[in-house]
Amino acid sequence: MNPLFLTDGYKTGHNKMYPEGTTLVYSNFTPRSNRYAPKGCDHVVSFGQQMVMQQIHEAFQKDFFSQPKEVVCGQMREELSMYLGMDYDVTHFEKLHDLGYLPIIVKALPEGTMVPIKVPVLTIYNTHPDFYWLTNYLETILSNLLWKPMTSATIAHQYRKVLTGWMRKTDPSNAGFIDWQGHDFSMRGMDSAEAVISSGLGHLTSFSGSDSLPAIYGARKYYGAEGFVAGSVPATEHSVACSLTEFKEVYEDEEYYVEVTYDDKGNIISEVEL
Repeated sequence: MNPLFLTDGYKTGHNKMYPEGTTLVYSNFTPRSNRYAPKGCDHVVSFGQQMVMQQIHEAFQKDFFSQPKEVVCGQMREELSMYLGMDYDVTHFEKLHDLGYLPIIVKALPEGTMVPIKVPVLTIYNTHPDFYWLTNYLETILSNLLWKPMTSATIAHQYRKVLTGWMRKTDPSNAGFIDWQGHDFSMRGMDSAEAVISSGLGHLTSFSGSDSLPAIYGARKYYGAEGFVAGSVPATEHSVACSLTEFKEVYEDEEYYVEVTYDDKGNIISEVEL
């Protein structure tokens, strides 16, 4: 996908709306409210910035800067002209393509930091005066990509706090077991492999147990992880257990009922009159 699509539609006209002479836009990403968070959750885990910035960089390098300018900018002219009902000027997109990189600086709090609600975890601003419009053009995709890993990391931290509290009350000699109590089986409920990586890595900031294998790939790709990342066991499941289970059926004879038991190969083990 052309990464210029990775924004809100209303932002496509902002390059014309800023006051004349604007050269710098400085923005932030701030968790603004804990209204829907569990009681007592007044901090978030700063996590995902390094991964997200790599994803944005790769998207623009692969699908914008490495593509012919007339193709990627022509596509935006055609689509946005129809979308906005006007002849859309893509001069600013063409200048960005000519520049050949995203002229922005991102500053983030160290990943893993517990950050109070309403404190920015990230700031972003443009480094080239012609591209003041780019800062908030990227706001949408930043918010889109950062929400999941940061939220998953924060939720995992809350789970660990609960488990730690009960460990201290019941079995403090086995504190290491907590690493495996909050196991991640979320992959089957995610909407994409990318979501598994994003959420799964957030979960691994507090736990070691995970069956979401793409998170291991993400840890190595985006964070250069070496050695152990996550662990699990080769456990059984319903289909395996059912295939190894004896089953019974009852049928009616002329004068009595008969219970027949079969093994996993379909052989009769026993017949009992009822």
